[in-house]
Amino acid sequence: MLAARRKNSHTVLSTTIRLSEYLHIVCLDAPAPPDYGGGMDMFYKIKALSEAGKKIILHYFDYNNQRGTTGLEQYCSSIFSYHRKPIYRSLPLSQPFIVQSRINDKLIKRLNQDDHPILLEGLHCSGIVPFLDNLQRVVLRMHNEEASYYHHLAQTETSFLKKKYFQQESKLLAHYQKHLDKKIMLACLSASDIETFKNDYHFQQVHFIPCFIPWQEVNINVGKGSYCLYHGNMSVSENEEAGLWLIEHVFSKVKAQLLIAGKGVSKRLVNFAAPHSNIKIVNNPSIAEIDELIRDAHINVLPSMNSTGVKLKLLNALLNGRHCITNFNGVRGSRIESGLLVEDDAASWVNLIESIMQQEFSADQIGERKEILSLYNNQLNARKLSELW
Repeated sequence: MLAARRKNSHTVLSTTIRLSEYLHIVCLDAPAPPDYGGGMDMFYKIKALSEAGKKIILHYFDYNNQRGTTGLEQYCSSIFSYHRKPIYRSLPLSQPFIVQSRINDKLIKRLNQDDHPILLEGLHCSGIVPFLDNLQRVVLRMHNEEASYYHHLAQTETSFLKKKYFQQESKLLAHYQKHLDKKIMLACLSASDIETFKNDYHFQQVHFIPCFIPWQEVNINVGKGSYCLYHGNMSVSENEEAGLWLIEHVFSKVKAQLLIAGKGVSKRLVNFAAPHSNIKIVNNPSIAEIDELIRDAHINVLPSMNSTGVKLKLLNALLNGRHCITNFNGVRGSRIESGLLVEDDAASWVNLIESIMQQEFSADQIGERKEILSLYNNQLNARKLSELW
C-alpha cells in the first residue's frame, strides 16, 4: 500500500488529455463473458469505444477462474490484470470492502505513467482516486447507488452472516459516498441514481450515459407463446425474493405456466415451487438457452425488489421478447416509457396475466420497442461518454 495519499491536481485539463486516442478502462471484475449486468455494460462499452476510435488500455481485477477477457483482445491495445485482496488482508475495514480490496499499487503506478483519460468502472474502483496525479483525467462509471443496493441485499438475505456483511457494507458505502471528492465526474446509467447523487450526496458533475448492451436491433417473434418467464441470477438474494413473490402472490392464483430460469437456484426456491404444477425451474441455463426462453415466452415477468441501477434483463426482454410486465422498481431510472406494462399490486398482475395470455403479440407492438434503441444505442452513447473528457 502506498504510504501517503497523493494530492489531486485540479489544474486545467491539458491538450494531451483532451485529444488522446488512448483511454484507460479499469474494470471491477474480468469483463468477459458478458453474462451479468455489470459485465455486460463493461464488455459492450469497451467494444463500442474501440469502434469509435479509442485505443483501450484495459485493466481488470482477476478473482474468478470462470471469467477473463475472451472476445475483447481485438478491441484493446494492451490488457493488465490485478489481484483483488481477500477480506482477511483488507481488515480492519476503514472503507467498504468492495473499494478497499481494489486499491492496488501496480495499477496506480501504471495509471500515473501517462496523462491519458481514465474510466473507472463502478464505485468499487474509486479507492485509487486519491492516489492519481490529476482528478480531471477521471470519469467514474456508477453501476448502482451502492449503499442502497447493499441495504436491499441485506433485507432479502436469509444467511445471518451475509446479512450482517451487507448491513455493514451499506453503512460503510453511505459514509464513503458522502466523503468522495465531489468534483469527480460521474457517468450514471440510471436517471434515478442521478437524482440521488446530486441531491443526497451533492456531486457536482453527474451525467446520464445509458447501459451498453448487446442488443442493437429488435428481434421479437410475433404471435403467441405458451408460458411466462422470470429469469435472473438466482444466487442474488433479491432475485430469489422476486421469484418467491411471483410464486406466492401471482402464479399460485393463475393457471398460466411459469418458468423460473437462472444461475444458482437454491433448494429453498425449488421446494417453494414444488407444490405448483404450473411452475417449472430451469437451473443454470446457458446464455443461448436464456435467449431462446425469452424469445419463446408469451410474457416476460420481471418484478424487482429494488430501484437502484437499471435492470438489463428487462432490456433483454423488451428487445427480444413478447409481452413484458414489471413493477415500478423494475423500470425506475431507465427512462423507458412505452412497450411494457407496469404494476405494483399482485392482484393487478394476476388480472394482467390472465388477460394477456389470450392476446397475440402483434407487429405493431414491435414499433414501440424500437424506440428503446434511440436511447440505448451503443455508438451514440460511446460518443457521449468520450465527450466527457
